[in-house]
Amino acid sequence: MHAPAFHGAGAQIQGVYAQGSPRARALAEAYGAKVYEDYGELLENVDAVAIATPDAAHVPLALEAVRRGRHVFLEKPVGLSLEEARSLLQEAEARGVVAMTALTARADWGAETAFQVRERLGEVVAFRGAFLADYLADPQAPVPWRGRLAGGGRAGVVGDLGAHLFDLTAWLLGKPLEEVIARTEILFLGRENPDWAGILARAGQTWGSLELSRVHPVRPQRLYLEVEGDRGALRVLLALAGRAEEAAVFWSERPGAWEPLLLDPGLLRGRNPREPWGLFHFRELVRRFLRAIELGEQPVPSLREGVVAQAVIEAVLESSLEGKAQEVEGV
Repeated sequence: MHAPAFHGAGAQIQGVYAQGSPRARALAEAYGAKVYEDYGELLENVDAVAIATPDAAHVPLALEAVRRGRHVFLEKPVGLSLEEARSLLQEAEARGVVAMTALTARADWGAETAFQVRERLGEVVAFRGAFLADYLADPQAPVPWRGRLAGGGRAGVVGDLGAHLFDLTAWLLGKPLEEVIARTEILFLGRENPDWAGILARAGQTWGSLELSRVHPVRPQRLYLEVEGDRGALRVLLALAGRAEEAAVFWSERPGAWEPLLLDPGLLRGRNPREPWGLFHFRELVRRFLRAIELGEQPVPSLREGVVAQAVIEAVLESSLEGKAQEVEGV
């Protein structure tokens, strides 16, 4: 998804580095780029890097890039822990480089439309949401890197899908998640990190419930959020599967029934809503990233917003481990 999005935005793909991966050469050849066997050599020949590796490699690769003054487009979650995510943020801000976290919900047609009308809610009184997927729903399938500590760390689904849901929730609420009460579970043998999480979360004085699953028998995957206010309620269904035009937003008066809202065509920004979800979302994130480099400012969602989501991930894991409420550390 990264390569066609950057190529389509006019960036030159200079090289590909993927230590020990047979896919690197095919990807490089598709864009007339070079395969680098040494990451440092690649960094000498680029202005920016897009890091789309297993989670354990995110911060080490990003830190090396930032220390050489390279801009960074980084997959989520930022890292394996809040401590290492903070170390990257501190380094990036000290060096003045542009750094973005690829939180694709921020570029969803439905989510952006919902954000534009959220003031209609009045005072927010409750929220609920979930990110449900089936990519590890087969108990007999081989366990990929996402299910192992060496690749996906201890977070499992909390890092993989939670990063999206936590950021989306804070964005639409207009305030960060500050406290969580959580339970996580490994549902199938052989996995080393959670398959499922149930979370009560507080933002300001408002409580809500969030659920994460990578073993839910649902296809396509489903990411949704409902926000209730004293004047009405919003429900957004994101198109993080299928075509981008399949996103939907609903409004309900208080009291009332759900009524669909038209998605704002002005938010397409030249994108084709019939494109597959990934390319549609990454085109917008890449546009923002390149524009931020041009203007010398931080993009949205920035690395800092990715670290804020990392703080929620850590709080969820600690709450589940200790069996009690956990405050989300500030960033």
